[in-house]
Amino acid sequence: MAMNCATVKEWIPLYIDGLLSPEVEQSVRLHMMTCPDCAHWLDEAREMAEIWSEMDRDRSLQNDIDVPDLTAGVMAYIGKLENGRRERAATVTMARRRTMPRTSWVHYGVAACLTVILVQFGVFENLAYGITEINGHMSNTVSAWFGPGR
Repeated sequence: MAMNCATVKEWIPLYIDGLLSPEVEQSVRLHMMTCPDCAHWLDEAREMAEIWSEMDRDRSLQNDIDVPDLTAGVMAYIGKLENGRRERAATVTMARRRTMPRTSWVHYGVAACLTVILVQFGVFENLAYGITEINGHMSNTVSAWFGPGR
């Protein structure tokens, strides 16, 4: 069974714990002999496993260490930050609600003024001719496709 590095690295924890079938274990071992990268990976995994097992053996030392409980202080700080964010959001929203009707009327007024100015300068003068010309071309094309001659 040919092994690639990705598969071997996936199976290294099972290899260390001895949970692989004998055939797969032999394939992993043969790959380790030919691949220095995977062999190095196995050494690092064994060192990590040793560190974890030492920590499990030293549970009595972990229980003797007085670690302060930071949960209440951290949660209170998070709550304070969240309340501040809500207050700022409410302030911005209220200010926006007060000014929104006025600004929308201003936008409508500016749009109406620009329309009147553009009409005075004759910008829309040839617009109707262009639309009529396009409609004529479309009408001729549709008649050509679906007219009585077809």
